[in-house]
Amino acid sequence: MTTVIDLIETHVQRHPDKTALLCGNDRVSYQQLWDGAHHVADRLLARGCTRGETVALVGPGNAEFMTAALGTWLAGAAWVPIDPRLPAERIRYVLDDTGARVVLETGSNGVETALPRERITLQPPTADAGREERLRSHRALATDRAYLIYTSGSTGLPKGVAVGHHGLAVHLLGTLEAYRLTSDDVLLSFASPSFDAAVEEMWAPMAGGGTVLLRGPSLWTGQQLFERVRAHQVTYISCTTAYFEAFFGEELTANDIASLGSLRGIIFGGEAVNPGVVRRWANGPLGSLPVCNTYGPTETIVTATLYWIEQGWDGDRVPIGHCLPGHLSLVLNTEGDEVADGESGELYLGGPCVAEGYLGRPDLTEQRFVEIPGRDGVYYRTGDLVAVEDGELLFLGRADRQVKIRGFRIELEEIEVALRNLDEVRTAVVGVEQRPGGGDQLIAHVVPQDPADQDAPAAFRSALRVALGKTLPVYMVPAEIKVHGELPLGVTGKVDRARVLADASK
Repeated sequence: MTTVIDLIETHVQRHPDKTALLCGNDRVSYQQLWDGAHHVADRLLARGCTRGETVALVGPGNAEFMTAALGTWLAGAAWVPIDPRLPAERIRYVLDDTGARVVLETGSNGVETALPRERITLQPPTADAGREERLRSHRALATDRAYLIYTSGSTGLPKGVAVGHHGLAVHLLGTLEAYRLTSDDVLLSFASPSFDAAVEEMWAPMAGGGTVLLRGPSLWTGQQLFERVRAHQVTYISCTTAYFEAFFGEELTANDIASLGSLRGIIFGGEAVNPGVVRRWANGPLGSLPVCNTYGPTETIVTATLYWIEQGWDGDRVPIGHCLPGHLSLVLNTEGDEVADGESGELYLGGPCVAEGYLGRPDLTEQRFVEIPGRDGVYYRTGDLVAVEDGELLFLGRADRQVKIRGFRIELEEIEVALRNLDEVRTAVVGVEQRPGGGDQLIAHVVPQDPADQDAPAAFRSALRVALGKTLPVYMVPAEIKVHGELPLGVTGKVDRARVLADASK
C-alpha cells in the first residue's frame, strides 16, 4: 500500500526543480517543498510529537500550509485544518476534541485566545544533509490516519471525520484517472483548507507530478481569475458550484475566452448546479471545453462520483454520474433492496476511500458507516436520495435534514441548538429557501424570550447574528431571520416544523 508521501517522493526524485505549487508570489519546487516539510517534521519530533497524534494547522491555503501538512505526515502524525476566521469557541472545541497539543501556524494571526497550545511558527528550513534519512522511520504509513476534517453535527457540535492514508492515496490516484490529470497540468484550487475539497485540489496534482495554483485567502473577481489562468497557463480549474455559476454563468467576452485558452477542463461541485448555466456553457463558444459535475461527502474523501458534460448538452437536470476509481455505490430502497434503473432510493458509498468514522463518536459512526449483506467492506450511508437513469446517478435531495449551502454540508439542528442556547431566544426553527437570483440560503424562524423584541425586530435580528457569529462559521449564520410571536405546535406539543417551513414558503 502506498501513501501521498510515497507519491510525492517519486516526483521529487524524478524532477526536483519542477514547480509543485504556486501561491501569490511564491513558486515552490518539489525539492523545496520536500526539504521544508522535513524541517517541519524535525521540529515536531523535537517537541515530542508521536505517531498517530493530531497536529492543528491554522492558516490559509498557502505554501506554508502545504509544507506544514506534508511535514506533519513525515513526522508520523495526522493534521486537522483550522480556519483562523472561525469563532474562538469553535476553534477551542476542535482543539479539545482532537486532543491537539501542538499548533502549527501557517501565516495566520488574530487567534491568540483560541490557541492555548504549544505553537510553532514556520521558519525557513536550515541546512541538514542527514535529516531526511534520520526521519525516514518516522513517516506515516498507509495504515495511519492522514487528517481530520470537521463537519456540522445534528447534536449542536461539529463532528470530526477521520481519514486514513491508504484511502487518501487510492482516492488521489483515482482522480488522476477520472480527471485525466498528467504531470504537465496546472490545477487552480479555490477551496479553503478547512473545506474537504481542498484535500483533493491541493494533493491530486502533486500525486501526478503536476502543479497546483492556490487561490490564497483573497476572493477573486472574474477578471482576476481569467488573468491568473492566462499568466500561469492553468489547464484545470477546480471550484465550487457557486464559483462556476458566478464566473461562467454569464456571457463571456472575446478577451475572456482568449484568456481561457490553456484550459483542458473545469471541475465543480459542492451543491446542485443550475441546469440553465450548464446549458448556456455547453451550447456556447466554449462548449467544447469539458466541464465536470462532481458529488461526494467528506466521509468518502471529497469526490465520489462525477459526470462529464459534453458539448451540446440540453438536459433538465445535471446528473452526478458514476463512481471514480476506488469508490463504489449502491442505491437501496426503504426495504434495503437495490433499485433498478429508473427507480430511486438512498445512496450508499463504499470502497477503500470510505473514512474511518467520526472521532470519538462510536454511536454515530455505527449509524452512518454500515455493512451491507452480500457486500464486502463498510458503506457510508449518505442520507441523499438519488435516481438511477441509464446507469448514471441523479441527485434528488436529502432523506434527512442535512443541507448543503455554499458547498458546506450543514445540519440544521446545529443552528437551531445554537439559537436556543441564546438567552434571548425561546424557540427556533431553521430551514432553507431559494434566493431570488438562484441558489439556497438559510432562514431562521425565531420566537424571542422577551415579547418586546418583537417590536424592534431589526435590532433583535442584528443581536442574534452577532451572537451566532461567536459560535458558528459565517456560512452557518442564517441569511434571513424572521421574528414570530409564536410558532405552531403539533399534536405532540412540539413545534410543528413542517408547518412552519410550509407556511414560510407560501
